[in-house]
Amino acid sequence: MKKLSLQSCFLLFITVLTFSSCLKDNDEGPLNNMPAAGLMYFVNSYAGAESGLLYRLDGNIIGNPLDGSPMVLKYQTFSGAQLLYPGSRKLTITNYNNDQTVLIDTTLTIKVDSGYTSFVYGTNEEPTFAMTQDKVIENLRQNESGIRFLNLAAGVEGVNLLIEGEDEPLYSNRPIETGASVVANQAFKVQKSGVYTFKVTDADGNELVKREYKKDNGTGLLDRSYYTIMLTGKPGDEKAPLYIGVVEHR
Repeated sequence: MKKLSLQSCFLLFITVLTFSSCLKDNDEGPLNNMPAAGLMYFVNSYAGAESGLLYRLDGNIIGNPLDGSPMVLKYQTFSGAQLLYPGSRKLTITNYNNDQTVLIDTTLTIKVDSGYTSFVYGTNEEPTFAMTQDKVIENLRQNESGIRFLNLAAGVEGVNLLIEGEDEPLYSNRPIETGASVVANQAFKVQKSGVYTFKVTDADGNELVKREYKKDNGTGLLDRSYYTIMLTGKPGDEKAPLYIGVVEHR
């Protein structure tokens, strides 16, 4: 069975209603006449930009096609699925303030019908960028979800992700991610759908942080949906404490 990119099976069905925060690359092209494109989620796990992050592709600010406003992501937020034209694209990420300090300046290679997620994290001294190419799990069942875990925190190595009440970690001994390690750990794995309390421990098994992932409607991990679970923040930091973030890819 062909391994499809995560969002390629949804490509023909995307509308503004599908993704309430769906944003589009500033290139020309109506949503109802979709060109061949890739899809990307943008995730801000970088606490150093208090005003948020501003994104440019090939020098053009990525904006909301509904009102033309810039896509500005505050800390611990992420965009909806963003359409990107294929090819070599220059991505620049800056602070969203008057000086607009450049934090990330990189080149992306976008392929048609491929899904991606980009992450900004790290410290004020060393902002870090990483990107995954997202692929579905073959034969994912009705009561199953896909999950992956990334350690995007600062100052905490060798962490474990567990479900509260279970002894066996879902992921163990995870160092702070590099761009290469994010790619190495980009694959989703099967997890039974439902509501869970996730817990992160250090190398000695001490609990660092936990979070119940449960939406207002009472649901947790949804059937045949995909999730990136992330440790973000820094131990002892009042402004950006350790936190378990969850990005839902739909």
